[in-house]
Amino acid sequence: MAQDPLGDGHPQPWYPQQAGHQQADPQGPEAPYLPYDPYHPYGQGQQQPDAYVPDAHPHDGQSQHPQQQYAPYVVVPQQPAGEELYVPAGAEYTADGYIQPAPEPEPSPAADVEAAAEPAPTAAPASSRRARRGVRPGPAESAAPGRRALLVRTGAGVAALGVLVAAGLMVSAEGGGSASADGSGEPGFTSAHSRTWAARADAGGPGGDDTLVGSWLLDGAVVRADATGVRAYGLTDGRPVWAVEPPAAGAVPCGLSPTVNRAGLGAVLFRPQADPKSPCALVTAVDTKDGRAAWTKPLTDTKGPYGARVGVTDDKVIAVGDSHAVAWQSADGADVWQYTGQGKFCTLSGGVSGGTVLVASSCADSTPIDQAVALNTADGKVSWWRGLNNRPKTATVLSAEPPVVLTTGEKPEDDRVFAWGPAGDPTAEIPVADADGRLDVAHGTFSATPGVFFHDRTMVTTVTTAASANGAGGPVAVVGHDLDTGKQRWRTPAREKGAARAVGVDGGALVLAVDERREQPAHLSRFSLDGGHETVGGDFPSGTGSLLVSGRVLIGGGRIVAVPEHSTNFGTATGFRAKE
Repeated sequence: MAQDPLGDGHPQPWYPQQAGHQQADPQGPEAPYLPYDPYHPYGQGQQQPDAYVPDAHPHDGQSQHPQQQYAPYVVVPQQPAGEELYVPAGAEYTADGYIQPAPEPEPSPAADVEAAAEPAPTAAPASSRRARRGVRPGPAESAAPGRRALLVRTGAGVAALGVLVAAGLMVSAEGGGSASADGSGEPGFTSAHSRTWAARADAGGPGGDDTLVGSWLLDGAVVRADATGVRAYGLTDGRPVWAVEPPAAGAVPCGLSPTVNRAGLGAVLFRPQADPKSPCALVTAVDTKDGRAAWTKPLTDTKGPYGARVGVTDDKVIAVGDSHAVAWQSADGADVWQYTGQGKFCTLSGGVSGGTVLVASSCADSTPIDQAVALNTADGKVSWWRGLNNRPKTATVLSAEPPVVLTTGEKPEDDRVFAWGPAGDPTAEIPVADADGRLDVAHGTFSATPGVFFHDRTMVTTVTTAASANGAGGPVAVVGHDLDTGKQRWRTPAREKGAARAVGVDGGALVLAVDERREQPAHLSRFSLDGGHETVGGDFPSGTGSLLVSGRVLIGGGRIVAVPEHSTNFGTATGFRAKE
């Protein structure tokens, strides 16, 4: 059986187009009022409010700890309703839609913070110029448009007039949320959200791949890892906080532990060079208080392709590589134990959570060849093992606690999700595809962009049809499965149209992200884990586009942070918060 150690080999149909391939607006030329915005799925939308846009994130292989000077930030003031589009004096838009400021002396960090606290300047209202530049009217103008505005709308036709009226109501509606009551979880979920900061993509660093390999939501910071580096940004303002120094010149990140432990220790996997065929086998323990590396250990001395996953417990850092699993003491990196599989000629994959390491072991000399093996994190001994007797082509560990494995077969209808009890007793075998669609289970707990989530003995994800999978706006449903029986507990069709994907669990509910469509703002919805009841969240700003469905959405600390899978398209990360 060919192992799928990373579990990310299934391309997602909702990936945005790369730069240089602008997508045509399916609504045609009937809505000329929207200026270009990189966050909008069709290259349109309003400007980014309150965005802290760094000129560059330095990453040249040298130390980037907090004492290092960072490139200056530019405050892009939030656009007041009914005001002309604001652009700082001497600034211009770059090809990627970000504001490029005029050259000026680099301020000190203290001066930078003070500048951020100053009131944002605004331009005097100019209705005719707003009409030409595509800025939507404020509430008062929506109620009583001027003669010129009426002429423009009339010329656009009856269909465009309907779109404009809907947009005007959307902007002026108090609160902006479409649900009547807040559910549990993050406060202000059903309130309208504003964009508070946006960090720009970094073109520097030894690696040119902008694909997300992991992210963390910390107390006061969000961390993004891709081939350009591992960097933390302030949760409230998006300013750089720290950056991890690579363990060797030219080394690039290739993996991140799904979480950090209670002491704030996380783990990063590095390749020795940017070549994707080089081994992902250097394990660095990182203190997330300041981004400093505590220690680095090699997982293998191979020079060829090698895949791995890494995780942390309160006292250990544990990596599962293609050939073996290794545990080190989190404090000093001392070796604790090693596991090499159920035979002598094995290929492994897996991950760790809680007190369990779950491994998919494929050994030519074991019977059966393919097995799910649970290891105790304390000593690496086998707690239990079970054969995967369906002769899978690939096996991907979706979760360690509860223990869940995805297997793929020769045909899509052969794909299965297997679950076991804490002692290894078989409990569930769930078909991935049926007549109603396909479960989105390709990316599990240890993926940089998970799409299936686990809470106690419940598995929750979305079911997609062919239409919804290719972004055509087909129906999407959210489902919950009982891992003790394999039966579907509930199924709830989402009310929304357009692209949607599961992005996390918050407040006892699955969170579904929905992209922006005409007459449908981008937003999040919750589906309760106990019965699938949907609570629709508040609107996100016009111009958010497909950002929320482009990668990871992290929720906590009164903030929502979108961490896109590809930073070239959407920036490094974007912060939002509920309006008062």
